[in-house]
Amino acid sequence: MNEMLSTLVFYVVAMAILATGMGVVMSNNLVHSALLMTACFISVGILFIWLNADFLGAMEFMLYSGGVAILVVMGVMLTKRQDGPPGNPFNHRKISAIGLVVLFALVMGTVIVSTPVSSGGYISPDTVDALAGMMLNTYILPFEIAATLLLAALLGAIILAKGDGEA
Repeated sequence: MNEMLSTLVFYVVAMAILATGMGVVMSNNLVHSALLMTACFISVGILFIWLNADFLGAMEFMLYSGGVAILVVMGVMLTKRQDGPPGNPFNHRKISAIGLVVLFALVMGTVIVSTPVSSGGYISPDTVDALAGMMLNTYILPFEIAATLLLAALLGAIILAKGDGEA
């Protein structure tokens, strides 16, 4: 029963990832695409945590779901928008994209079926403490330099988006 529940949760989260990923690509509204991308990142983080990759799940939540989504939404909100066609109009490449998706699914299905499955699972060791120690002790200077660089880039993007007269 536990293995069946684990498989069910995996497939439900995988379907959420696929649905939100398709929504990002198919949406004509840029804000909706950004929100669906955040939902996709959250689903990937849930999948990492479910697969006992707790550090990757935490990084997925903090970096992608939080940071990247906020930067995308801020970029959308700070840019000047002219009245014009939607940002993601329908083009006829979606029809050929469906064919490529089907081809990709066939290749991946063939790879999955032909790959031998080993018995027993792999349980990863707890690496969060070791990685936290390295990030906050050994590599603290590069970590802080990267944070300062990202802050400077964010401020520069805000100044560029505001324009000359508004900054």
